[in-house]
Parts: sequence; structure tokens; C-alpha cells
Amino acid sequence: MKSKIMVTGVAGLIGSHLVETLLELGHEVHGFDTIDLSTNKNLINVKNHKNFKYFCGDIRSRDDLEKFFQVDATVVYHLASVVGVNRYMEDPLSLIDVGVFGTRALIELCQKNNVRMLFASTSEVYGKNPNIPWNETGDRVVGPTNVDRWSYSTAKAMCEHMLFAVHHKENWPMSIVRFFNVYGPRQNPIYVVSKSIHRVLNGLSPELYDGGDQTRCFTYIDDVIDGLILAATLDAANGEVINLGNPVENNMSEVVDAVLSAANSDLPVINILTSEKYGAVYEDIPRRVPAVDKAYELLGWKPKTSMREGVSKTVSWAQNNEWYLD
Repeated sequence: MKSKIMVTGVAGLIGSHLVETLLELGHEVHGFDTIDLSTNKNLINVKNHKNFKYFCGDIRSRDDLEKFFQVDATVVYHLASVVGVNRYMEDPLSLIDVGVFGTRALIELCQKNNVRMLFASTSEVYGKNPNIPWNETGDRVVGPTNVDRWSYSTAKAMCEHMLFAVHHKENWPMSIVRFFNVYGPRQNPIYVVSKSIHRVLNGLSPELYDGGDQTRCFTYIDDVIDGLILAATLDAANGEVINLGNPVENNMSEVVDAVLSAANSDLPVINILTSEKYGAVYEDIPRRVPAVDKAYELLGWKPKTSMREGVSKTVSWAQNNEWYLD
């Protein structure tokens, strides 16, 4: 059934891929972001689509949200957030304002108009829980409040608390997904996969932090979009929090090697110590692994793309889109 759908954070990696898929499915999509549409490259494929409406605004502004909000929409995909370790290390207060207060205002509008919300959370909410893999009922184990890197985890967890509070009290329809290291074409080059690709294709050596032994579970964007739509639409996902991630672990060295291999490059690797770059306000997580049984049981979802296959696809895309390498 064709629907009217809202997407906040529409100009980001996940949002831009999501809107393309939703438009292909025949939906009318209303997107919200802070970026001028005329200069945004991520939305170049959809900005002139007849069923795409874009609103440039600040989610911290109640007036902007009310102007954007579609009372007859079926669902809002709430992706808007401050993301990237460097960004929430530099300005944790803005992260909290955008994440917590922006989400609270959007929840009120959804609740008032009975619009379902799909909230994009993060694997960061688990913090440094030592019990791997992390399932959705696992404990949050986070560091002290004077370490800025935990502000993102705490803000997202607070949003989850708000969603569950309204759902339990009023049976408001909502679902939460926790992403695990999503990557793919158009990703801002500040993450391990995208930054390595951007550097290597520009003839610069890739960087490894703290020896590169940390592991992550990298989830390709196409797989994420499939799971996201299922979580936002299936009745089985209503009132649930679900991990969306690839359960296969790869360490940072393997990822950099995959980039160099896909780019047919022999550039040497630069090693960087986070203790020297960030100091005491940063703390890393050595492993981050999702349990994905719930995603399969409720959504019938499993990731299909291996890390090396996804990296190869992303490198190929970047080589054919020169604007990305500027």
C-alpha cells in the first residue's frame, strides 16, 4: 500500500538510501534535515522526484518540526542525530540537544496524531558490556560522565526510555533499531571504512588506531535498509527494540586491508594512538558484536553482504563518483 512517510536526517547515509528505496516503492516521502538541498550530493538522485518533499530545518526548533510534520503520515523514520566520534567529542551538548530534546518534541507530535515512529538507535547503548554478543535485553555498561564519548550512548538510551514510556502508557506504535557499524556509498569519510576509502583513493595512506586489533561488525547499507523498512512496518516489531547488524567480526586491520585490496593499492598504513589524539575524554570499545536472533525471528531479516563484498562495492562506487573524493 502506498503511503505518506516522513524521514528525519534524510540527507545522511541511511536517510538518503532509505528515501530512494521508499520512492521506488511508490511512497510519498517528506524529508527533514539541516542541509541546503541545492548543495547536497547525497540526495541528488531524488531531489527532483515528484513524490519527494524536502524541509530544511533544525530539529531543536519546535516551530520547524510542526511545519514539517505530516499529520496523515503512516510512519516517521527518525534518523536525525549528531553522529561520529569526532563530532560528539567536540560538542556533546549539541548532541544531547539534538538527540534528546528534538526526539521528545517529535514523539509528542507522533503521539498526538497517532503516527508510528521508527527510532534509529545505536550499538553504543550497550557501552562496554563484556558479555558478547550483545542481545537486546543486555545491560548497559558505560563509563563516567566526564568522558565525552559516552554522551552519545546516554542520549540514545534516554530516547529509547522515552519511546518505551509513551508506548507502555498509551500503546503508541513505535519500534527501535540499534545499528552496528553501517557503511556504504555516500558515507561521510569520518568512519573507518569510508575514511580509509577516501584516503586511499586520494593517494593517502590509511590510518589505524591503537594497532587495529579492535573488532567491529560491519553492516552494508543495502542490508540495513531492508531491515529498517521491515522494523517500521511489521506488527511484530511494534514496541520492540531490535539489533540490525552483521554478526561477523572483523578487526580494523582486516578492514583497511580490504580497502587496499579493492583499490589495488600498496600504500603503507599509518598508526595513530587515540591517547595522543583525544586524551582522557575518549575511551574505545574493543569489541562490538550483535546478537541477531530477534531480527530473524520477528522480521525474517539476515544480513547478506560480507565485509569484503561491501567494501569492494563501496570502493567501486567511489571510483565512479569523483565528487565524493574532493
